[in-house]
Amino acid sequence: MTLGPGTARTPLISVIIPSFNCAPHLGRAIDSVLAQSLRELEIIVVDDGSTDGTQEAVEPYLKYRNIRYLRQTNRGPSAARNAGLKASESKYVMFVDADDALPPDALATMEAAVSLSGASWCVTDIYRVCGQSRIIVKSEVPAADLLHEILAVDFVRRGVFFRRVDLLSVGGYDEELTIREDWDLNIRMIERGKCFEYVPEPLYLYSWRPESLTTGDPSRVLRCTNSVLTKHHKRLADLGDREAAKIYAANLWDLGRRYFHQIGNVRQAAACVRQSLAYDLNAGRFFHSLFHQLRHSRQSA
Repeated sequence: MTLGPGTARTPLISVIIPSFNCAPHLGRAIDSVLAQSLRELEIIVVDDGSTDGTQEAVEPYLKYRNIRYLRQTNRGPSAARNAGLKASESKYVMFVDADDALPPDALATMEAAVSLSGASWCVTDIYRVCGQSRIIVKSEVPAADLLHEILAVDFVRRGVFFRRVDLLSVGGYDEELTIREDWDLNIRMIERGKCFEYVPEPLYLYSWRPESLTTGDPSRVLRCTNSVLTKHHKRLADLGDREAAKIYAANLWDLGRRYFHQIGNVRQAAACVRQSLAYDLNAGRFFHSLFHQLRHSRQSA
């Protein structure tokens, strides 16, 4: 279902707001886009099968010619972003989660950075908002070897502004992932040689909420993390990339510890440890862990 008159001409930027049961927060996200200093834009709200009155929250905004509302059955955030991407026709796309917001000059700053550099996408710092606190969190961009660095850890705090054609060329978001989809996309963009421009300014307001997807279900986070490791790290390791194999092993080891400590899944933890040692028999890591286990056992005795 699509509501809204649409724009009279093709906008420069399409701002896509995927929303699932975020009606109380959605107006703030839309208002922050309407308040942008750059005016050549449209807003596409993608309702991912909400049951909380999201459509009613959007309806007052449909008087604006540059706001559209799409509704689909619940398929997850990646599918909602892809639906907005496919509905857009602009040169650039920007993704804003329904409970987040943008500072007033965010779009103008990112568009200028990408346009001047010829980059495919833009990486920025963020404001992490929790209640009344607002903390700047920086993207720690390495100087070189971007692929191995992004495999080791997702150093991109926010990379949500893209040339539409380049995002489509890598396949958009992986709809099998409901969490860690950003890390997956960042890896694919870098592996495909899509250069980014880093703007060291907080141009995105990320709202931390305990009930959000990334904070409310640790088992989902671990499962999707494992999927990303298999999709990228294991693939590259099996192709003979020794550095990727070491990174894969280190990530698996950490994942095993998290399976054990966060959700008490001993079997999955053991499987991660076995796989880690198979790809990199790191004696130092093994005996370090064994030492701590023995010390803990003695203290408990």
